Amino acid sequence: MTTIYLAGPEVFLPDALPIMAEKRRLARQFDFEPTGPGSDENQTPVKRTAAEIYARNDVAMRRAEICLANITPFRGVSADPGTVYEIGFMIALGKSVFAYTNHPDDYGLRVRSIWYAGMEIDETSGRPRGPDGIAIENHGMADNLMIDGGVEAAGGKVFRATALSADPARDLTVYLQALQTIAGMRG
Repeated sequence: MTTIYLAGPEVFLPDALPIMAEKRRLARQFDFEPTGPGSDENQTPVKRTAAEIYARNDVAMRRAEICLANITPFRGVSADPGTVYEIGFMIALGKSVFAYTNHPDDYGLRVRSIWYAGMEIDETSGRPRGPDGIAIENHGMADNLMIDGGVEAAGGKVFRATALSADPARDLTVYLQALQTIAGMRG
């Protein structure tokens, strides 16, 4: 059975345990053995130190063959920074990495509409800049070019929602599509 590391910010949600249990259940339907943050089956949350959490996740990433990361914007316009670390680490280990987002808008559009929220964008230089003079990445990608670019350069794919769901933090539609596609690639 192929081990799949499920990266994402779900561990921070107040209803993390049932959401992560459902993600693991769906992964098993496609003959994946899920691992990753919060992967302790049927257990109440255990208080662990940061060092213990890091060590457990490090072992799980090294053991896994595939990473599927939730890069839905978390606490801002971009993916959870811990998830981004996990993506980069897994790519550096030579693992297969895939990502999905429940937000349909490109990263650049989110920066404009959420971060700069209606402020004037300077388009005169050929590179859009916010009122603070900082360039706005405008590559049509789901997130920062290093995230999408890294996943794709490593042979993976970034899956995107076609519309924003009512509850993007918990919606598993694109996650399920990603699992189906990855399972189909195994042959």
